[in-house]
Amino acid sequence: MEYTADILIVDDTLANLQLLSALLKEEGYKVRPANSGVLALQAVAKKKPDLILLDVKMPEMDGYEVCEALKNNPETRNVPVLFISALNDVADKIKAFNAGGLDYINKPFQFEEVKARVATHLRLKAYEDDMASKIALGISEIEALNQEIISTQQELIFTMSQICETRSHETGQHVKRVAEYSYLLAKLYGYEELELMKQAASMHDIGKVAIPDSILNKPGKLTTEEWEVMKTHSHLGFQMLNLSPHAPQRPLFKLASTIALEHHEKWDGSGYPYGLKGEEISVAGRITAVADVFDALGAMRCYKPAKSLEEILEIFQLEKGRHFDPDMITLFFDHLDEFIAIRNKYATPE
Repeated sequence: MEYTADILIVDDTLANLQLLSALLKEEGYKVRPANSGVLALQAVAKKKPDLILLDVKMPEMDGYEVCEALKNNPETRNVPVLFISALNDVADKIKAFNAGGLDYINKPFQFEEVKARVATHLRLKAYEDDMASKIALGISEIEALNQEIISTQQELIFTMSQICETRSHETGQHVKRVAEYSYLLAKLYGYEELELMKQAASMHDIGKVAIPDSILNKPGKLTTEEWEVMKTHSHLGFQMLNLSPHAPQRPLFKLASTIALEHHEKWDGSGYPYGLKGEEISVAGRITAVADVFDALGAMRCYKPAKSLEEILEIFQLEKGRHFDPDMITLFFDHLDEFIAIRNKYATPE
């Protein structure tokens, strides 16, 4: 069915209302008359018109005030307003346009001029609405595509994390626990991208997939040469995740690459690979460092036994301001029960 435009005519003179109503009805439009500014705003509130013909000089509330009220309302600011007035001074016309009017028709008006201007502005409004609809649809499609890309990235990161965990058989649910610890500590610290943090933290050790099994799963202490090879996993992980030239536009991989690179840096500058110090280390790197060490100390590995919770907490107190950002450790101890709850929930099966 063809759409019929709805036009609101606002004029305190009955003869003008009747004349304009008859004229526009002949053109096939739906017409609603209002003989005051107050009634006009009430009519608009009940049903938004496609176009408004508005007189300027009216008692109580003049046309300028009506137009300003419409333009200040997000629901009606896009309704085209055409002033029809006997005021011919340039200052009056400028005031009308400043109030938000799109056109100004002088009285006594010509029938053909009114019809032509009404038709023109309705066509412009229809075109504007169509463009807005297409833009909204385009944005929706882009958002859907973006979400699909994010979901693919998340699935890829999860798969890669599982591969990393499988290669080091004794880590159990280390990846999952580090992700949950990192999420909690990030939340306590006021970090905004919490879900990104959780997903990216799970990739902190991805570089270990490139470390030989003879080193990765060696029982006992590594030699100096072997330790130097093991330390390369930080930079290897960064290279894997930062390989794409488009990585800066992919926040998940960008954050994951930063964490992979920096999670072994230490607050006092004695970490690796670059010996970053204090706030030179990203917030994400400092968060993951706490999460990774807390879990690693409590886990049995092929090269070491698990430490007790009491031993771990003592180490954390000693390493506050040395290995770890002191603010992070303060938050950790203030919310220790929550970290222990995560540890228990994702405990590695015996």
